[in-house]
Amino acid sequence: MLTDIRSAARGLVRTPTVAISGVLCLGLGIGATAAISSAISRALFQSLPLRDPARLVAVHRTTPHSGPLGTWPLSPGNYLDLAQRTRRVEGLAAIGFGTALVSLPTEAVQATQIYVTGNFFGTLGARAARGRLVEPADDRVGQAPVAVLSDEFWRSKLGADPTIVGKTLGIDGLPTTIIGITQPDFHVPHGFNVLRSDLWMPIQFTAAQLAQRRSNYLLVFGRLTAGATPVSAQSELRTVFSGIVAENPVLRGEDVRVAPLQAENVAAVRTPLLLLLGAVCMVLLIAATNVAALLLARGVQRRREIAVRSALGATRWATMLPVLIESLLITGIGVVLGLGIAVAGVRTIGALAGSQIPQLVGLSVDGRVIGFALVLAVIVAATCGLVPAWRSAAVDPQDALRGGRGGGAGREQHRALRTLVVLEIALSMVLLVGAGLVLKGFAGLLANDPGFETSRVLTMQVTTSPARYADQPAARVFLEPALEAIRALPGVESAGSINLIPYVNWGNNSNVRYEGQPKGDPTRLPIVENRRVSSGFFTVTGQRLLAGRLLQPSDDGSPTAPVVVVVNQALVERDFKGIDPIGKRYHLTDTTFGTIVGVVSNIRNFGPVAPPAPEMYFSYQQSGQTASFPLMIRVKSGDPAAIAPSVRSVLRAIDPTAAVANVLPMPDVIAKSLGQPRFYLALLGAFAAVALVLAIAGLYGVLSYAVAQRTRELGIRAALGSSAPALLKLMTWEGMGLVGIGLVIGSFGGALLTRYITFALYGVSPLDATTWAASLAIMLVAGLLATLVPARRATRVEPIVALRAD
Repeated sequence: MLTDIRSAARGLVRTPTVAISGVLCLGLGIGATAAISSAISRALFQSLPLRDPARLVAVHRTTPHSGPLGTWPLSPGNYLDLAQRTRRVEGLAAIGFGTALVSLPTEAVQATQIYVTGNFFGTLGARAARGRLVEPADDRVGQAPVAVLSDEFWRSKLGADPTIVGKTLGIDGLPTTIIGITQPDFHVPHGFNVLRSDLWMPIQFTAAQLAQRRSNYLLVFGRLTAGATPVSAQSELRTVFSGIVAENPVLRGEDVRVAPLQAENVAAVRTPLLLLLGAVCMVLLIAATNVAALLLARGVQRRREIAVRSALGATRWATMLPVLIESLLITGIGVVLGLGIAVAGVRTIGALAGSQIPQLVGLSVDGRVIGFALVLAVIVAATCGLVPAWRSAAVDPQDALRGGRGGGAGREQHRALRTLVVLEIALSMVLLVGAGLVLKGFAGLLANDPGFETSRVLTMQVTTSPARYADQPAARVFLEPALEAIRALPGVESAGSINLIPYVNWGNNSNVRYEGQPKGDPTRLPIVENRRVSSGFFTVTGQRLLAGRLLQPSDDGSPTAPVVVVVNQALVERDFKGIDPIGKRYHLTDTTFGTIVGVVSNIRNFGPVAPPAPEMYFSYQQSGQTASFPLMIRVKSGDPAAIAPSVRSVLRAIDPTAAVANVLPMPDVIAKSLGQPRFYLALLGAFAAVALVLAIAGLYGVLSYAVAQRTRELGIRAALGSSAPALLKLMTWEGMGLVGIGLVIGSFGGALLTRYITFALYGVSPLDATTWAASLAIMLVAGLLATLVPARRATRVEPIVALRAD
């Protein structure tokens, strides 16, 4: 056996093209498939590390605007009524979001914060890594503040201090006892999101919060009781909620729905990931096809060697064994390479998708996937190596020896090789068209006008302590002086603040009722996005004033200052088409009003995909107390990030306890918002490029083999007077004929399959003529290049040499 292995290795060394091509094809196919399949296994099939996760559900609010599949939050009063009246869902729990200022021994830092009801961790069945988690007694009004730290925050900000449990930290200016640390990578799915936080703290509802039935900000979780299903739980909760609506007519039009927690969470990524799996399976199929073609051609070329072995008395198994060992050597090396590519691919996917597809956080190579790819590789290599060897061993040795090199392969082998090449071309065409369509859609997103010039804008998040500004508004005492100081810095053109940085946040909205409009069901009134801004914000964005005036410093929170708003063009087009909106009033309550004083041009607050939404811009000083201020700073020239150290110094001088985080130039903010389409484009583009290279290599290899096998025929043609151009045309037509058939089949396949990727096309038609024409042109040029090299070799065949070979 060792002798056979050494002999097979020497044979591969003598034919490096076959060996290297086979190894690379298998390595790329196995590696890419294992990486994507591992991602799918992680995102779609890995159970949550919680107790009996199949019984966990999410409870959503629906409205006429959200539709029946809405995932909107609930108000505290509605949540508590549901929790007290349901019987099919035990431990109904809720969470809300915030941003906290944490005072550490050496600095103040901003931390993400999730407020939870006392039964939240118990409902999920989560366990603490250290200490304990929030319990029901912690959310009672009047209890001393406590907090649970995430494992990541504990390690990165506190150096994994093992004595931190039981100590106090200043959180939002209040001494807060640290009671525990979560498990590493603790997260909770809800709707289409995966929730993580630096701090987990108990929520304590005030009487005022419970009275505001339409102040919706709580995400609600539950655990089904034994024997209950999501359908039965939804039926009961809808009955309960209809009673709540009857008691609170302001809720007319609202309803609730129940969804399995994990199943709903993975639904958002299931289609994209499965389509990527389809793409990578095409790459694997192309790679396997290439290996099959190489080994078939190699087996046909060895007919004479096998015939010699048979003539010398070797059994059929003995003649086939070297071929099998050679195939398995290629497979083994290809699998090792594939493992390396899989590991690198998993790391790359994790880096690209970690922040955009949180279901992939913690991604690692799945051993089951590797095993499947290994079995597939062995089957391909063994089958394609042994089939020609088996058939060659059945041929009469005298016929095979008489045929020599000029005898060529039989029609079946030629037909098989050509079929494999056509399949490669067709699959490559499908992938190339798909990648081209996604690329055009992505380019369209980049071309969408954000509504303002972004290149010289710096963004950051500033968080102050609510306790520090408990007696006076932070917007007046901190924000306005800070903005004035920033504007005075050299190189700064303007500075302002908005509560939600464009392209980052999902929004903050409410229903709006204009003066004179019937009250009706509040939930059926138009929705408007609410934005709190400083007086200088519009100078930063450069939004055009279309009517009226902008917000002014006099639009403050004083009792004599009327509530005023500036609205965007999208709101005017929806609610005041053909009507002058200036001076129009909307209801704050049944008897108080706010007034529209200006109209500005649109900006894309929701990112490049969604059109600008109707918006109202309020003054910070007329919007109640807040402690967190996103800033936007426009510089006169150069890189806006260069001004960040000076801005930090100015902020520290005004409030040494304030924390600055998320310092990013606006172009980087926009780039992050495009992370998910960029991820799909990068992978699909990579697969298309690999498929194209493999297809070209396959076509080149088969035509090179054809030239070698037809040496005698080409020599005879040359001896009978065929010119070099005639021989070039003969071989080129043969190659391009295969390309043409493959492109026709691939075009039909692409037309059928590309309609399933409309989620990533962003308005581009799956049958976009430009993309299809470009893809066909690329495939034709690539096919021609792959054909010309072996075709030119055919023109250099010497007749006397070719005839002597027989």
